[in-house]
Amino acid sequence: MATHKTKTYLLSDGQKVTCRQVADEIQISESAARNRLIRSDDPNKVFAPYLRSNGGQLRKQDRDKLKGTKKNDDSKTYEEYLLKKVLKTI
Repeated sequence: MATHKTKTYLLSDGQKVTCRQVADEIQISESAARNRLIRSDDPNKVFAPYLRSNGGQLRKQDRDKLKGTKKNDDSKTYEEYLLKKVLKTI
């Protein structure tokens, strides 16, 4: 079988890391970690905390966990829900 080459990135402080290591350290997706590593070699920027308010998305495994715990508000009717969605788009 063929082996996959794992790319390592050299940070400015001499530390060698992979996308998976960064993703696991700060709990982001591997693609987000790869983007951080491509944009900067500064460890402070690469390992900066993940802020949901900056537009980041949850990892797929975390989204799957939230799907099961989502609560439905029975006090609102379907029409009210649709009206709210329409008003948001306008």
